[in-house]
Amino acid sequence: MILNHYGIEQKVIKLNLIYIKNSKTKYIKEFENDLITRIKRLIEIKTIPLSHKKKFSSNKELINHEGELFMKELKDIDIFYCFDKEGEKFNSENFSKLIFSQNKTIHLIIGGAFGISADVKTKAKKLISFSDMEFSHEIFRIMLLEQIYRAQCIFTNHPYHQN
Repeated sequence: MILNHYGIEQKVIKLNLIYIKNSKTKYIKEFENDLITRIKRLIEIKTIPLSHKKKFSSNKELINHEGELFMKELKDIDIFYCFDKEGEKFNSENFSKLIFSQNKTIHLIIGGAFGISADVKTKAKKLISFSDMEFSHEIFRIMLLEQIYRAQCIFTNHPYHQN
């Protein structure tokens, strides 16, 4: 338990963000780190970048290989959520409820440039969509981190989220 914005004891949520490749762009890394610092006040967040050095002859091979990397990372994990444009759309309040209703570590998966393998999607508890639009991985990670921070603010009634 930790103290929230109003000095009330609050449970700590554990969250693993698993994704393909780290950002190489300095300002993106700085923004990610700023958001992670804010998030760590109430959520124990761990970022897990997965990478590969291989070249693939097709996008399908690449997606399948990345799927294997995800499944290896998730081998002992029963419940995880994937982000996919075909997933269920959430508003910020419902996303906050999803995160803060968990009693176990939350695992959030962001696929590679060409999406997530069917294997990983099938095993996910839920597919979540932010939009019908597509975003670069760097921008999406920032959007997701901001929504995780916002979820925390909604849960604690912090004034950052003004509804």
